[in-house]
Amino acid sequence: MAEKLNYIDVIKNAFEENDWKFTSRELDDETLFNLPMGSKYLPTLDVKFILDASGDCKIRCYIARAIPFAKRAAMLEVINTLNSKYRYITVSLDSDNDVLVAYDFTIFGDAVIADKQVGTMIYFVSNVIDKCVPAVMKLLWQDDGEEITVPKRYN
Repeated sequence: MAEKLNYIDVIKNAFEENDWKFTSRELDDETLFNLPMGSKYLPTLDVKFILDASGDCKIRCYIARAIPFAKRAAMLEVINTLNSKYRYITVSLDSDNDVLVAYDFTIFGDAVIADKQVGTMIYFVSNVIDKCVPAVMKLLWQDDGEEITVPKRYN
């Protein structure tokens, strides 16, 4: 019977071999990789990639922090619109009023397949995250004196 892969080791080695810029730290039974990614609308996207040995993966990225209470309802509408447009990711407003983009998936197969899956998903999700930034920032940067406009829902 073939030895079961430890996907944490596989992906860490793949990141190093492919010259990815990252830092990592071990949590209880997972490893958290910090991946600074290029971004069109922000200086960088600080993407968090969390992986356990069995291949369970989580991608997390905060795109805005401390949304003012007065803009909370309108931001929830923006988030709902983004969730309708990009159904495969989740955009949410957490308890600190920060806007979080999340995506979960599982990797499988040998080291080569796992490396390709992770690389593809990280680039894919970071591109979608970058597409979410303008809608969030437009509302966030809107003057407090301006009437806050709620975006039209996608059909």
